[in-house]
Amino acid sequence: MTVKNFIRKDPEKVYIITVLLITWIITIMLFINPTIGKNDFALIMFIPAILAIIFNKITNDHQANLFKDTTLKSVLFGIFYPIVFIGVCSFIVQLTGVGNISINKEFTFKSIIILILSVVIGLFLALGEEYGWRGYLLPRLTKDYGKTKATIIVGVVWGLYHIPAVFLLAKATGIGNPLFLCVIQAFAAFTYSFPSSYCYYSSRSLLPVLFLHSVWNVVNPLMLGDIYTNTSGVISGDIIKINGEGVLGCILGAMMILYFVKQFRKEYKEKY
Repeated sequence: MTVKNFIRKDPEKVYIITVLLITWIITIMLFINPTIGKNDFALIMFIPAILAIIFNKITNDHQANLFKDTTLKSVLFGIFYPIVFIGVCSFIVQLTGVGNISINKEFTFKSIIILILSVVIGLFLALGEEYGWRGYLLPRLTKDYGKTKATIIVGVVWGLYHIPAVFLLAKATGIGNPLFLCVIQAFAAFTYSFPSSYCYYSSRSLLPVLFLHSVWNVVNPLMLGDIYTNTSGVISGDIIKINGEGVLGCILGAMMILYFVKQFRKEYKEKY
């Protein structure tokens, strides 16, 4: 059996195994020198997209829908869901006293422009992952398993995909127990798979999901700190506890799973 025939026989499973193995191997190679790993680990974000393009060519599938059928509602969800989510986390942190505002610097016009530019640049970086997860894997799994099961599978893969980088970064930055951080961050990624799927299903376009991913990557570290580099945000505290990809994010994200599963079922009933 040739490689092409092997891939065509079960492309989704082969894709999952391939993307995880290549990501883990490259991540470990980068962190042979911790300094290089800390600076260049973002390179692994492009592996899912590169492999998705290769698999599409081998299986003669259509490419991911980047912009067609994009709706204003789906884009607004992609922009404001992470803002509201992080806002709620920030409010809870302040209310409970587990974190405090540590930066009194006011937002200026220049800082706002930089923030917007960061989101725009982040769209390109997010494409490296989302073209693979929501552009390639999710639609194919949905045909076989339905929305909820497909989202669960992608969430598990997404969590596993992050583990080596999170573990090695934790060791390099000394943020805390690397194994505990891996479990927390992987589960946070799993929970975030649900709003990401909902965002994709709302238009079957990747652009809204790119906004969801990019806005999260900008707003979460800005407000609650960066668990990858162990740097504080506007609100200081134990990053592992207060971060959107930490304990608090996991709790709130797990609660939101129920809402999105309900929406998946509702949309299924309306369709059939």
